[in-house]
Amino acid sequence: MQNKYNTKPKEQILEFLKNHKNKRFTVNEMYESIRLENNNINLSTIYRNINSLIEEGVLLKHQGNDSKCATYQYIENEDCLAHFHFECIKCGRVSHLGAKETNDFLKMIKRTMFFEVEPQNTYIRGICNNCKNVFINF
Repeated sequence: MQNKYNTKPKEQILEFLKNHKNKRFTVNEMYESIRLENNNINLSTIYRNINSLIEEGVLLKHQGNDSKCATYQYIENEDCLAHFHFECIKCGRVSHLGAKETNDFLKMIKRTMFFEVEPQNTYIRGICNNCKNVFINF
């Protein structure tokens, strides 16, 4: 994961994503959040830098079949591409399934279903414990 070159807006985008590495964002969500801290950034700058960050391997793009907007998540290390992600439908938090558990599951699916899954593009959606506890207490 080597940077080609860094500009101030690119560094701001990267810093935002690092600070929110357990969430996925659309470009508009990134823009609105970063703009609160820096009024000088514009939407086209975000788009231009997102493509660069994907090419550099520090950003994962997720395009769901039911979604018109792509979402993006910071990749802390390359292991992030080799495991499943859990996404809470209430708070948006993304958690990671360990590599061993993911590999065991992938082997079972391949053996029983004759299907190969791409873990970097697999998000299992549900409700995290924090949101579940809040929901139950109301």
